[in-house]
Amino acid sequence: MGDDLIFWRTAALLALETLAQHKAQPGMARDDRGQLVALWLPVLDSPRDGPRLARLRQAMPPLCRAADLAVQPAPRDLLDSFLASLVDGAMRGNTAQSVIVAGDDTAWAWLGALARGDRQMTLAAAQGQRLFASYRAWLRNLHVAGDRHFRVTLRLEAPGQPADDPANGSPARAEAAPWTLHYLLQSRDDPSLLIDAATIWQQQDGLLNSLQERLRNPQELLLGGLGFAARHCEPVRRSLRAKRPVQAELRGDEAYTYMRQVAPLLEASGFGLLAPPWWNRPGARLGVRLRMKGKSSSAATSRGLLTMDNLVRFRWELAVGGEALSEEEFEALVALKSPLVQVRGQWVQLDPEQIEAAIRFWQKQQELETGLLDAARLALDPTEIDGLPVEGVETEGWLHDWLDRFTGHDTLTPLPPPAGLSATLRPYQRYGFSWLDFQRRWGVGVCLADDMGLGKTIQTLAALQHVKEQEGKLPGPVLLIAPTSVVVNWAKEAERFTPQLSTHVHQGLQRLRGPEFIAAARQHDIVATSYALVRRDAGDLKQIDWFGVVLDEAQNIKNPETKQAQLIRQLPAGFRLALTGTPVENRLSELWSIMQFLNPGFLSSQRAFRQRFILPIERYDDEGAAARLRSLVSPFILRRVKTDPTVIQDLPEKQEVKDYCHLSSEQATLYEAVVRDSLESIDQAETMQRRGMVLAMLMKLKQICNHPAQFLHQMADGQSLEQALARSGKLERLAALVEELLDAGDRALIFSQFAEMGGFLRLFLQDHFGVPVLFLHGGTPARQRNEIVERFQAEGDGPRLFVLSLKAGGTGLNLTGANHVFHFDRWWNPAVEDQATDRAFRIGQKRNVLVHKFVCTGTLEEKIDAMIEQKKNLAQAIIGGGENWLTEMSTAELRDLVLLREEAWA
Repeated sequence: MGDDLIFWRTAALLALETLAQHKAQPGMARDDRGQLVALWLPVLDSPRDGPRLARLRQAMPPLCRAADLAVQPAPRDLLDSFLASLVDGAMRGNTAQSVIVAGDDTAWAWLGALARGDRQMTLAAAQGQRLFASYRAWLRNLHVAGDRHFRVTLRLEAPGQPADDPANGSPARAEAAPWTLHYLLQSRDDPSLLIDAATIWQQQDGLLNSLQERLRNPQELLLGGLGFAARHCEPVRRSLRAKRPVQAELRGDEAYTYMRQVAPLLEASGFGLLAPPWWNRPGARLGVRLRMKGKSSSAATSRGLLTMDNLVRFRWELAVGGEALSEEEFEALVALKSPLVQVRGQWVQLDPEQIEAAIRFWQKQQELETGLLDAARLALDPTEIDGLPVEGVETEGWLHDWLDRFTGHDTLTPLPPPAGLSATLRPYQRYGFSWLDFQRRWGVGVCLADDMGLGKTIQTLAALQHVKEQEGKLPGPVLLIAPTSVVVNWAKEAERFTPQLSTHVHQGLQRLRGPEFIAAARQHDIVATSYALVRRDAGDLKQIDWFGVVLDEAQNIKNPETKQAQLIRQLPAGFRLALTGTPVENRLSELWSIMQFLNPGFLSSQRAFRQRFILPIERYDDEGAAARLRSLVSPFILRRVKTDPTVIQDLPEKQEVKDYCHLSSEQATLYEAVVRDSLESIDQAETMQRRGMVLAMLMKLKQICNHPAQFLHQMADGQSLEQALARSGKLERLAALVEELLDAGDRALIFSQFAEMGGFLRLFLQDHFGVPVLFLHGGTPARQRNEIVERFQAEGDGPRLFVLSLKAGGTGLNLTGANHVFHFDRWWNPAVEDQATDRAFRIGQKRNVLVHKFVCTGTLEEKIDAMIEQKKNLAQAIIGGGENWLTEMSTAELRDLVLLREEAWA
């Protein structure tokens, strides 16, 4: 791309920004024939517009002005014309002519021409002259502060320190010496170029002579602006009695009125304003300061949890400039009866509302006590108290140390990994489990929101194992609530990583109830159950004093008004932990619901939270409210993403995880019926016939594990998304994982050995998430195949989900755009699955790849997966032929392989 094209593209972006900010105004001009035409003009009068335009003009390549003209256009004129043309064309194209109501008035001719393409205003000569004169007069009122090159600027200067006010002496009123309002002209192109009024009145000044081309009538320009300002500011009006005014003198009350009332109006009219540097500092107003310390000299804990001995004492103090103000000093300030006073060498604003607020503040001040979490809220969200801004928070002793660790200012020292953990923790995981333990010991509910694949499960298990090793046993059982499709996963992971933690799975039709369940729960370290069963078994769950309650995929309680969310909040718990892979801080109503579970009342009521944060942030994009909310909740949320520099160096290039899925009731019923009927026939069949029957049975069982609709040939039948999800544990798990990866901006390949299942997955995912999903199978033409691959590989906003049949997409393709690979069903041949995975994990892949292998627990899928894991070194030799090796099993071995076990049921 050439320099000239780059330049015009940059200028066009400035025009688009101007349009996006609605900075365009209607105008008119005379064309070459003297006819009136209507124009839309860009309004580029903000303090940052001048320097930007100047930089653009200076950067204009000579090629941009290479035109066959008698007089070459100046960069300024050429750029202004270009911007005006773009804005005019865009506004004209988006102004509906139907909204311009015809009328006899000449103004309607102007409005109509602003919407038409020809721009011509059809008016009689006399009408046109009157309209153009009125327009010029209106335009002059729009530019009272100056012209396109310079603007009138006013600089307010405070008086020096009064003689009777030493730096640490008593307060002094502003009337002791006058304030000065200096008059200047400021360059729009270079705001640092300021010309004072005294220089302007000197006709032969060298600076003015050098600026003659841009500053033609400086005295008229200055007087015109001051004339407008005089209408709103009495001190300026008084100064104009002088023949050559250079400044105005103001009393303290006039200076205050000028800054609070007049200055905003002048700034909106285009004037430049230079306020005293202290004016907008927090310390320039009366405020309050919070001082806190622990009630006891050291933090006392029992069983590692917060006790009443950890109460915090706090006291509010009136403050100015960050320094405490005694009641006597405040009374001396009030006695001055001035809106601007000087205290300890610095100027302070005192408006009547603040004085009244401070009086109320003193009337009810006393040393108070509160809990640790309330103290944290006061420290994290110091906005205002009794209408006075909070200038700062001071903490002492152990409370100061705790707050530093809690807010992350003082880096937490990682704990050594538990001896009973059968895994090696990566550095970020070690920090994560240490963070969980620190928050648990202080009774703070927190959210671990790491990206999918970073090990939220192992960090949670490590934290529990650490407690067991430190105290000999867990103080009580931990209730783990997860989606139905993930409950078994937790039991498997606990058995694998922390075998010393006993786990009870509370799930299925045969689950324990009443006293039997309560007794069993108390004998185990972890009780894993589903969100659905919390509603059904709430009575039993409330009977147990849980050491902790852990919510996996905590977004399941995003609606705080549901019965499920309410029941979960009512469960007794020593500590509370929420796990999620989604950035909860971006979903404010979900954030409130999760925080209400973790630390009830910390974010106030739902209604108050909506008024204070949700509406300002989501409706008005209030950055201040967003910053306050981040400060308030960030200590409670630990979120690491795979692209973090401290994380990515610890990750392997490829991670493989097993996702254990349950069967729905329909799947389990179909599975048992096929096993029963097939084994009877297989037991009586001849050798060759038997092999075919075994393979047929395996195929049917795999189809049932995928989705009943595949086995029943109902893939094309109309069914709702809710019905499709409820019929298959695998589909439910896939939907949950895909939601996480889409939220994280990731991309995925989804493999199935069945083309029919692949087509079903494509349609389901498209409808469920409302995103385009690509699909490649054996019947895809070669040309279309290449186009599909190119669409997926293209950077930008292309499709992020790609479903492939294993045979058609398992080899020969380069699909490094994906960083997740799903094996929805299994080929039971590691080499074939690895080849499919390598579509993403290959040269050109810039991210870590996470491989998900789905396994239906309690079925032949789990049994065969375990056999493959045990014989991995010999896998290719033993099972290299796919599933044929299974046909050599005896009927008894087959029965043991395919028999449905109790854990398969949801």
